[in-house]
Amino acid sequence: MTRSAAVVAVMVLVAGFALAGGAQERALKKVVFAVTTKDISVGHAAHSSLPVALGFWKEEGLDVSVTSVEGSVAGMQQLAAGNIQVVSLGPEEIVIGREKGIRIKGFYVQARETIFRLVVPADSAVHSVRDLKGRTVGVPTLASGSVPFTKALVASAGLDPERDVKFLATGVGAPGALALQQKKVDAYGLWDTLQASMENGGLQLRRLDLPIVHEMLGQTLAASDEYLAANPDVLIGVARGIARATVFGLANPEAAVRIHWRLYPASKPQSGDDVRLLKDALHVFNARFELQRVDTREDRRFGIASLAQWEKLKAIYTEQKLVQGTVPAADLYTPQLVDAINTFDPAAVVRQAREHKP
Repeated sequence: MTRSAAVVAVMVLVAGFALAGGAQERALKKVVFAVTTKDISVGHAAHSSLPVALGFWKEEGLDVSVTSVEGSVAGMQQLAAGNIQVVSLGPEEIVIGREKGIRIKGFYVQARETIFRLVVPADSAVHSVRDLKGRTVGVPTLASGSVPFTKALVASAGLDPERDVKFLATGVGAPGALALQQKKVDAYGLWDTLQASMENGGLQLRRLDLPIVHEMLGQTLAASDEYLAANPDVLIGVARGIARATVFGLANPEAAVRIHWRLYPASKPQSGDDVRLLKDALHVFNARFELQRVDTREDRRFGIASLAQWEKLKAIYTEQKLVQGTVPAADLYTPQLVDAINTFDPAAVVRQAREHKP
């Protein structure tokens, strides 16, 4: 081979590698994933900032666009319309939506217990759910999963959620706290990270709990039946990226918070000293991540839930006449992807987290 021919051959080879690399980048599968709140706080880092910043989704061959919608109802509607492929929402919405004919199914339970809760100011005269008769309950939005959750609690206390309690949508964040402070609402139905944020603002809150609260599953990743059947590998990759991000966050919460602030700068308050801001952020962060950890569970697989748990959730909402209970649990959730989702090395992720440099 002549010298010139060799040079040409090398150039062709280099160009080939460049094209192959470009093709690999272009080959990333695009996925639109919705978080059902406009307030993407540090508590949501496992399914927003961390898998992106740490490259977990990219390693799965995915280009995931994280979007936000206002409430679980809106998320379910966007999924049904085909505008998103995956949504994180309250499991009760899957039960409700399925009964309405929406072909939605959960495949990864993020929080082993419900993220929703019903709270009152610490000095409130309301000491039980039953005390809410004739009173007003605030919620961030009527599309929030906190609405059916609160209705279930009210009904389980022997009240009629449609007649005995009034619901008032206040908006997310500061407006809700203000409504409580000004006594425009007597109680507030919200989720874990929002409660932590209100507490950071100085509100002292007390939960109104009933035994059924601890029997309810939490936030769940869901997709349409059609997408689930056609793209199981995509959904495994999305969920595995979230599972790895959860491990990372629990191993190094401060790093996780700072990564989230970098990708979602609006989630970091614009004033205050860094020590206090970090302390407040960790309060919000832990409110959600503690519900997502699996090392304290009997079954330590990420995303798992038994069909019996889904039957129990359905029974709670059926008993309180919020659903008819006609849909079998197997149509609400599938555990078939869980083992594949858990095929990663948690110890390696822990090392990565502990060695992480800002």
